[in-house]
Amino acid sequence: MNRWIEIDTKIIASNIKIIKSKLKNAKLMAVVKSNAYGHGLNEISKIALNSGAFMLGVMDIDEALKIEKFNSKIMIFYPLNNIDFPLRDNFVYTIDNFEILKEISKKINKKKIFLNLEVDCGLKRWGVDLKDAFDFALKIKDLKNVELFSLSTHIAYTPYKNKIDAKEKLEKFKELSIKVKKIFPNVIVNAANSSIFLDFPDFYFDMVRIGNLIYGIYPKDIYSSKPNDPKVMGIDMPWKFFAKIISIKEVKKGENFGYASEIVATKNMRIATLPVGYSDGLGMMPVENIYKITEGERFWANINGKKAYFITKPSISHTLIDVTDIPEACVGTTVSLSIRRTSANRDIPRIYK
Repeated sequence: MNRWIEIDTKIIASNIKIIKSKLKNAKLMAVVKSNAYGHGLNEISKIALNSGAFMLGVMDIDEALKIEKFNSKIMIFYPLNNIDFPLRDNFVYTIDNFEILKEISKKINKKKIFLNLEVDCGLKRWGVDLKDAFDFALKIKDLKNVELFSLSTHIAYTPYKNKIDAKEKLEKFKELSIKVKKIFPNVIVNAANSSIFLDFPDFYFDMVRIGNLIYGIYPKDIYSSKPNDPKVMGIDMPWKFFAKIISIKEVKKGENFGYASEIVATKNMRIATLPVGYSDGLGMMPVENIYKITEGERFWANINGKKAYFITKPSISHTLIDVTDIPEACVGTTVSLSIRRTSANRDIPRIYK
């Protein structure tokens, strides 16, 4: 193999158990959307359930169908937008449109489905507006063949940037949940994703929905000086991305190279080629909430603890790195790379350890 990803399953299991240890009476939903953040949907779902997760969370029905064999409750985050969908006893369907819900109630006849009522507290992606959510819940009570399983919201929160605003929204959601619980005493209330879990322990409600932290993903620069630093808790990163050098070329100072001869060597250089490019997800990262292919000098490969900087942005299937000052680098040398995990090509082999 010239490129591969290693995933330490023991770390994933440990991360889940650490999270569960903080929950007291709350349940844990393990979020495995987007191919379990690139780690592998089937493999991580199995690990999560074996490590004590109460249920799983995915974005759409297609993802849910891939893991229905685990016989666990699976919440589908995208709201239903039509009445033609696979009915499964263990799926929890998000709903925010009452007209569609009425048609579903008529169609399914004697079969019962479980619902998640998503409340929009300002994110404006989907969900019933907070002011309308109680009346929506009341109307569900009158429908046949449906059962309100959970009441959820997703708070727009960036750690330590809008903490007051987030808490105000959580308080309002809590007020709503108390009213809904009087009608549906068994409804599972949930609002805490990884950031809310870390910064608002008073708002775990009945269940937390954790994705990023399971995979060791969190803003390390923000939490490194905080008492709730996930690293101090024991949260670790289970992911490593590797590639092997497939070619090394010598380039003289002043020589032009690249697809359009657009690069000029400013010194005598040794250039190594890696068989990984932007089609694999390399060089894709968010910058100020906008995804773009970044310039090469912002990234590097790691060779024996030394940085080998990208010479320019990745091409579709290869990347050039500067190994001038790393004499031990040769064809076949293994290098490690940083990559946004959800962008990592699913065809890259995953090795589970």
